[in-house]
Amino acid sequence: MPSTIVVGGQYGSEGKGKVVALTASLCKEPLVVRCGGPNSGHTVWIGSGRFVLRQVPAGAGNPNSLLMLSAGCVIDEDVLLDEVQRLSLPRERLVVDPRAVLITARDKDAERGIVQEIASTGSGTGAALVRRMSRTSDASLAGSSERLRATVRLEKVAPLLHRNLDKGGDVIVEGTQGFGLSLFHGPHYPHVTSRDTTAAGFASEVGLSPRQVDEIILVLRTFPIRVGGNSGPLADEITWDEIRKQSGASRALPEFTSVTNKLRRVARFDMEAVRVACRYNAPSALAVMGLDRLDCRNLGVIDLREITVRASSFIRELEEQTGIPVAWLGTGFETSEAINVRGVTSNALVYAVPGPVAIPACASESNRQSSR
Repeated sequence: MPSTIVVGGQYGSEGKGKVVALTASLCKEPLVVRCGGPNSGHTVWIGSGRFVLRQVPAGAGNPNSLLMLSAGCVIDEDVLLDEVQRLSLPRERLVVDPRAVLITARDKDAERGIVQEIASTGSGTGAALVRRMSRTSDASLAGSSERLRATVRLEKVAPLLHRNLDKGGDVIVEGTQGFGLSLFHGPHYPHVTSRDTTAAGFASEVGLSPRQVDEIILVLRTFPIRVGGNSGPLADEITWDEIRKQSGASRALPEFTSVTNKLRRVARFDMEAVRVACRYNAPSALAVMGLDRLDCRNLGVIDLREITVRASSFIRELEEQTGIPVAWLGTGFETSEAINVRGVTSNALVYAVPGPVAIPACASESNRQSSR
């Protein structure tokens, strides 16, 4: 997998950080480069610790990975430096492109109005991008930051990626948010984010040609979510308690956004929206997170032969409807709660739990974390 782009197929929080971490764990010395800004958080487990990362790439769990923030990134220095400290990252492990733009206090002030209007995180990401595009003298880039210079490597990222690919090394591009939030292609403008969120957009942000991309993994949730509040339409919206009843869990386990801690809205799976995401991103593989939400007996399962009938049927249907093979399955919140099914066809899925679909209550889910 020399070069891989991980992209969200719905409205964000699909589990991209988890897929990046899992993909990085299969590589010897990967270069993991993040796009976007601090308006989205990726949750990963490193050792026994749970980290919500808004700037540092989710591949940090591989101690041999080189972590990068691309030229297209938007950087909040306080957020980035806090994550560097919490992860105890040595300076040589994190490369920040000096052309990335910095968020200022004025950027955050400028976004206060859209926090309620479109459920924005108010991180200042969009306002910083506007300043950068205006090409005025008040746009600050990472290369001018003495705080960053003392803590990270300030170096152009794209040439490092090119050299690594030329010698057969691995590159993982960590996209943020989801296709449904794309500024250009999202279906519900103005309820979108401040940039493009397609695989092609992420390749551009990090400086890769489309011809240098070997694999695109589109990440999906069994039950898509949107940020709470006035965040835009969400087809077939349901409640967290309805998911509890369908999965057989003993209690509801609602999820909250990792950046603003708002209760997430949730809906039933929308196959047509996923088909559209596949057309725009042309993924070579899918990653499906939340099999435990379909059936709580899938919680923590790491053997494909042990997933339930409901999960097997869902995967088969998804592969048939999209024509795209599934590479990863997520069965819980922790990074390790996953199954690598790369190269396994849907015909090979084993129905290990035969009989009717009626599902017993599962008590073990009640102690799980509430952000994916």
